[in-house]
Amino acid sequence: MKSPTRLITLSAALMLGMLSPLAHADFSEGAHQFKSDVKSAGKQTGHAIRDAGHAVAHGAKTAGHAVADTTRNGYYKTKHWVKEKT
Repeated sequence: MKSPTRLITLSAALMLGMLSPLAHADFSEGAHQFKSDVKSAGKQTGHAIRDAGHAVAHGAKTAGHAVADTTRNGYYKTKHWVKEKT
């Protein structure tokens, strides 16, 4: 009577022993994929922030040049207008 129970227990233990490395390999693979995905997302976020910073800096530079050009043109026009009046 004890023989079938022992056989079932032994078979179950053997099956778990054989499946354990497969489960470990699957977990390891999933962890590696997660790490790779996190690194990729971090790089993409960093690139997006850098690009946004460059766009803001370019816009500020363009606005600064526009203000400088307008100021210079206004100065010269005022200077010539004053010379004509005197």
